[in-house]
Formats: sequence, C-alpha cells, structure tokens
Amino acid sequence: MSAKKGDLCLFLPGAEGWEIWNGTAAEGFQLQVSTEHLLALEVTEKITGPLQMALPVRQLSALPFKAQTEDLSILEDLAMMHLEKNGTRPALDGGQLSDYFVYGKSGEETLLTAVVLNPPQEGQLPRRSPQAFDLSPRCLPLPEGKVVVWRELGRWVFAIGRPSGVLYFQCFSGDRLDERGGNDVRLALTQLQLQGVLAPFPDEVVVWSHGSATDARPEELESFSRGLGLSACSAPKPAPSWPAPPSRLLPADVRAERMEKKNQRNRNLMVAAAVIAYVGLVGFLFFNLKSAEEKVTTAQRKVTSLGPEALKLQVHQDKWDELAPVVDNEFYPYEVLFRIYKALPNTKTERNVRLTHVEVINQFKDVDGGRQMIREVTVKGQAPENAPIGEYNDSLIKAADLEDFKWIMQTPTKTRNGDWSFIYTAEVQN
Repeated sequence: MSAKKGDLCLFLPGAEGWEIWNGTAAEGFQLQVSTEHLLALEVTEKITGPLQMALPVRQLSALPFKAQTEDLSILEDLAMMHLEKNGTRPALDGGQLSDYFVYGKSGEETLLTAVVLNPPQEGQLPRRSPQAFDLSPRCLPLPEGKVVVWRELGRWVFAIGRPSGVLYFQCFSGDRLDERGGNDVRLALTQLQLQGVLAPFPDEVVVWSHGSATDARPEELESFSRGLGLSACSAPKPAPSWPAPPSRLLPADVRAERMEKKNQRNRNLMVAAAVIAYVGLVGFLFFNLKSAEEKVTTAQRKVTSLGPEALKLQVHQDKWDELAPVVDNEFYPYEVLFRIYKALPNTKTERNVRLTHVEVINQFKDVDGGRQMIREVTVKGQAPENAPIGEYNDSLIKAADLEDFKWIMQTPTKTRNGDWSFIYTAEVQN
C-alpha cells in the first residue's frame, strides 16, 4: 500500500471489518485495504502516513439537547451537566471520553449533541496509535432531512445529519434490517421529536449499500420501511472524509502512551543538554583552572565575613514571613470576603445568589521540606435557579482582584426545597 506525501491514513469501520483509506480532505480518500477483522488490533496491514481513527457507532452514545444560551464559552460545562443528568458522564481517569458538537442555532438557543465514548476494550484500538479520533458518522456525508442506515462491523446503524454536523446516531438493537428494526428507529426519532431537538421530522430513509452480499435486499428494505413508516431507497455508500477540526476524544491508553513518549523525549533532551554542559564545563576548567581557584578562594573569604550578618537577615526574614498573614493587606480576610461579595450577580432589587458560608484561611504549611504560606477560601451558597450560579462562577474567575486565586467549581446540586446549592474552593500559594 502506497500513499503520497501529505496524505492522511483513515482507519474506518467498514461493513464487515475495518477499512484503510488514504487521501486528503481536498482531493478525497481512496480505499486501500478492506478487511473482515472486527477487532482493530487484528489488522496487520502496513499503514503509511498520519493515522486518524473513526470510532464505530457501537462504542459511542449521542445525547442531543438545547442549550438556552449563545455563549459558546459555557457549552462544555452545560454538556457535562447534561451527561451527568442522564447518568452517562464518564470517569475522569479514563482519558478524554466525552465531547460535544454544535450543529445549529435557533434564536437564542444553541443546538448541540454531547457524545460519550465507552472505554475501548482489549483489541479495539489499532497496533499503531492514531494521531486523532473522531466519530464515524462525522466522517460520512450525511444528507439533511433523511435517516441514513448503513452496516458497520457486522451491525446495522443509523444517523441523522444536519448541514453543520450530526444530530444523532445509534446502533440497531438487533442484527437484522427488518420491521422490528424500523420500529426501533421510529421510537428513537419520536423521542427526539418529543425532546424538541428533531424538527422537521425526516421524510425518507436511505440505506447505503457496500457492494457485498450483506447489502439490504428489496424485501428487507420493504419490511424496514413498513416498520419505520417512511419510504426507503438504496444508494451506494459514499467515500469518507476527515472532519476539521477533529474531536477531542482520546482514550486513556493512547493518552498514557503520548505522555510517555513526551517524557522520554524530554529525558533525552535533558541528557543531551547535560552532556553538552559537562563537556563545556570540563573545557572551561581545563583552560581557566587557576583563575577559577582564585575566584573561589575570594568568594569563600567574602562568605565567611558575611556569615553573621546573613544569619541575622535570615532570622529577620523568617519572623517577617510569620507575620505575613497579618501585614499583607492583599489577603486580609475581610478584603477577600468583600471581593467575593462584589462578584455576586445581584442587583438592588433582585437577590439571585445568596452566600451561606465563606471561610478564609491564611496559614503556613510544610511543603517539600519547607514552610510555605497557603491561602485557602471556601465559598458556599444557594440560588433559586442554576443560571445565576453559572454567572457567579464566571464572575469569580474573571474578577481582576481575585486573579491570584485558582478556583475549583463543584457542580451545583439541587436541595430538598428546590433551590440550587454550590461549593467553590480556591487556593493561592506564595
């Protein structure tokens, strides 16, 4: 298999196994290898060029929703809250297993789909680590206003496209294209319509063929169409492309491998720098030994003479450091409390956020064998709605007079009386 300079190598799930495509987004991609391997690790064909992997639908979950905002900076937080609300938020130690994609806007609302990647099991990643990952539906030109069905790694899947992205995708519960499968797709579309994210309702279903014995037969198309309640037609599956920019999905194994390579590269650079420095030092000492000895002797005399004064200065500095919590007006507890209060999104007539507890701590702690001033802040509060808490979140982070603090914002929780409570912590090390 050969590839031109600058070509990408796309690792794509095919109808009955993994496929390898070469090309570029500008010139298109050409199929190089088609296998019957369901596990990516079993593909042994040589891969040339930067490897990009399209993740199969069976490993993904899509959760479309509407965000009542046009502020793109908070969409990631809203997507994570949506995943947590649906019980699908991935663990933080599993790599980057979630992402979101905006596919439209409606007035002051943003339409987006949150995506979760199931942690890849053994054999589901190729032998060579991909440079980037994306969703297989995003790599295919999905026609707008239609339900698209195709076969992927021995299973039927479907997706709904939009001009600027993919609205939804799902794997069939069964392995056949029949009336039951049409009923399942109809149920999924109805749920999306009830959620207000699918409008208008699709008017047709397109079943992609792959030129193999597993393509849908006419009687299967008719049965599937009857269960779905939409007319169905067959069309050849188009060539894939690679989205730009790709998703941020990154399995833990690949992330760990990249970190190890980066650390190894840094270690090699440090060793090389140490060798160069050592050789330079040896040469310098060889040609300037006497001069260096004289300078060392002179420096030792000065250090000896300044010893008592330096000790007094150190004692004075230690005592001054102990007084730092009292004399440093930048971190007076009342001053910090006033700045936290000033960041509240309240007005004279509306009290949107109420603080229930604020604790400011200035104290010394032993860190890495030495004493270091640690300043910590804990802020607790409540609000009748979640939106003002988000505004307060942004206000604290952007406050110029609180820029020394590194804030950790826990996800707001709903109390028994219907209000929303939050806990923020911050720390600054001097």
